[in-house]
This record gives sequence, structure tokens and C-alpha cells, in this order.
Amino acid sequence: MYISSHNSFRWLAARIFLIGIGPLFILSVALCSRVVQNYLDDAAAPALRYAQAMMENKEVLTTQAMRRKLSMLLPDGQWIVQNESHEITASNIEDTDEQQRLVEEVHSQNGDHSSSIYAPMLPLPSSSVWLHVFVPGSGSVFYGVSIESLLPGATFSFGLCLTLFFSLLITAIFNSIIFSSFVHEKLAQETLLREKLEQKLIEANRLSAQTRVVAGIAHEINTPLAIIIQEAGWVKELLEDLQEQVALVEKEPRKVLCGTFSEMDASLDVMRKQGKRCAEIIHGLLRMSRKGAENKTAVDVNSVVEDVVHLSQPKAAELGIKIKTQFNAFVPAYASAGHVQQILLNVINNAIDAVAVSNREERNVIVSTFSTKHAVLIRVTDTGLGLSRELKNRIFEPFFTTKAAGQGTGLGLSISYSLARRNDGNLSVQSSPDKGSSFTLTLPVAAVDSLPAL
Repeated sequence: MYISSHNSFRWLAARIFLIGIGPLFILSVALCSRVVQNYLDDAAAPALRYAQAMMENKEVLTTQAMRRKLSMLLPDGQWIVQNESHEITASNIEDTDEQQRLVEEVHSQNGDHSSSIYAPMLPLPSSSVWLHVFVPGSGSVFYGVSIESLLPGATFSFGLCLTLFFSLLITAIFNSIIFSSFVHEKLAQETLLREKLEQKLIEANRLSAQTRVVAGIAHEINTPLAIIIQEAGWVKELLEDLQEQVALVEKEPRKVLCGTFSEMDASLDVMRKQGKRCAEIIHGLLRMSRKGAENKTAVDVNSVVEDVVHLSQPKAAELGIKIKTQFNAFVPAYASAGHVQQILLNVINNAIDAVAVSNREERNVIVSTFSTKHAVLIRVTDTGLGLSRELKNRIFEPFFTTKAAGQGTGLGLSISYSLARRNDGNLSVQSSPDKGSSFTLTLPVAAVDSLPAL
């Protein structure tokens, strides 16, 4: 009833993995960056305190003097000198745009008139830590020192962390693939098992529905067989009389002999008619019991309805219920003939049961067929008690039944609904209390070369 390939599960597992690893990666990078920034602040703090001590002791009064002191303390650094008007007066960085960018980054974090340390948000080994030293009355000195100079071995540590991270990432992806493959295999096995169980359930329901009409069919076949046996005995007696009459043919009028032949002919006609009736009943039952007819083809719904109604008629007649048919479908449906038969047998049997327990004067089940441009409809309407809104909303649930205990499994309509959906159709119900119920099976129209005139 539900066919599902789990090929998309790998993509689902990958999406879950990416959604989960993304925030985790960002969080880990942010935490590592913060830890490294703290180490860089601690590493650069002595140089900043040294510069502040020189200003407090009046050893340095200008930006140029401060720059020379810092160059002696931290050689091979980058530096930018800015006056009190925020104009860059000197730098060992040739690119003026880069000078302005670095100054703006430091100012945006630390302000214009405060000595501080600036560490980049993403501290790569090639990045620099900048000291911002404000010299009152002269300007500011920006002195950049590479992280490798402050923390020897930073490049090696960064490479080791990067290697470890990618190792963990590859391991996580590999485990995700293994896990998705394992779950994919298990789900495929469960799907195969479920499909087998569903097929057995459908077959059991088909046999159950047929069993419900066996008693009526047996009675229906028994009547014409009794007539055939009776007529055969009568023909035998006529043949015995005929032998006597042939011996007396010269003594008796010929009209007596002709009358005997006429009676024999009438009896043989009755036997032939009743034999055809038995054959039709048996052929209808054989068509209904044929297994494996699940391939979708062009189905004449009128013919299918006739077969099912013919099989259901004995049970309905025994209960005093009339089954009427109205054929207005002029195009075939594209569906499985066996599935359509099974659906109709379930629905018509339920309709007969619903009318049987009602006390209404009208005891009818009407089966109608209709066709539109895109759909073929089969409607089964009964004059039973009808359904309340609560019952109508649950009528297609598995194991839900309104019948007394032991008279129904509650699977007939549920399986019928699933079979309708499997054939790209639908099974719906309209019902009101004391107004009967109407079940409509909708099926797609089969592709035909030409349609008869309406």
C-alpha cells in the first residue's frame, strides 16, 4: 500500500550532519579564537606596560621616540605613526590604503585616545597583534608584531590543530556514510517485509470478501441444477414413452408423437438455459478469484460492476434487498481490474449489511457508473442507517468497524481505500444519519483513440 525507496536517506543524513556540524564548527572556531586572543593579549601585555612606564617616567615624549623604543624591544615589526589630528605622518607600510585600514580596525575596537592591544578576530599565524600607544601631546603609535614572534611555534600548533580538525571531520563524515548505509539497508528490508505483509493482507481480504458470497452462490447454483436434474428425468420418461409410441405409430395418430417431441424440446431448452446460468455464475466467480491481475490496463467498469453485482445478488435477494444498476460510463478506466473488483465487492457487501440492519421501507443498493473528461466514477448508494460525522471521519481507519463483534474485521474499507490510492484514484464517502450512505470510487481515464458519441 505504501511503496518507498530510501535512496534519499543518504541526502537526509548528509543534511542533518551539515546542519549539526555547521554551528559546532562556528562555535569551536569562536572559542579557539577567543582563547588565542587571550594568549596574545598576555604575550603583548609586557610591551604595552613597558611603553606606559616610559611615558609615566617622562622618558618618551614624542611618537617618534616611542616608535624607536618599541622597535628596539620588538624588532622587525610594522609601525604607523599618527598625529593628534589623526593624520598618518610616517609608516614602514607602503600601501596607504592598508595603513588606513589597520588604523581604523584598531580605533574601532579600542578608541582613539587609549593605549591598548588589538588581536585579530581570526588569529592566523601570518596575522599581527597591534599595540596602540597614545602619547599625549604628540599622537599615536601603532606597532604590529607577528603572532609567530609573540608565540614561537604558533605555525606548528595551528597546523596541528588544523590537521586534527580535518581528521575529526573526515571521521565524522565516514561514520555518517556508514550509519546512513546501515539504516538504508535496514529500512529497505523493513519495506520489503511490509510490502509482503500488505500483499498477504490484501489477498486475505479478497478471499474473505469472496467467502461472504459463497453461501449465496451455492444457493444460486443449486436452484438451476435442481431444475436441470428434474428436466433430465422428465426427458428420460418422455424417451421411454417415445419408444412405446414408435411401436404404435401406425395405430395412433402422429400428433401424439409430435406432442412428445415438443415436450422434449421444451425440457431441453430449460436445461440449456439453466446450464448457461450456472456457467455464468461460475465464470463470474472465477474472474473474481483470479490471482495476479494487478497490472493496470483499460478496464470496462460497467462489465466489472455486472460481475460483482451478479455475485452479490443471491445474498441481497435472501435478505429482501434489491440491487439496481445504472451505467453511464462511456470510457474505460486505467486501473487493475482485480483491485476494482475487490473494492466493489467490499463496498457492496457493506452496503447490503447496512441495509439489512435498517428498518427503512426502501431496501435498495444502487450501483452507478459515470465518466468525465479525466475520471471514471463508480458510486454505491444504500438506504441504510447512514453514518454520523464521527463515524464518517473514521470509516477508513484500519480495524474500525460499526458491525457487531465477530461480524467484521474493520479492514475491508481500509484496504479498499489503499487499493484505490494505489491505482491513482480515491474512495470517498457521503453519509448522514437515517439517510443512507454513498461511496464513490474515482479512477483515472484510460487513454483511448476514440470515444463513442454521447
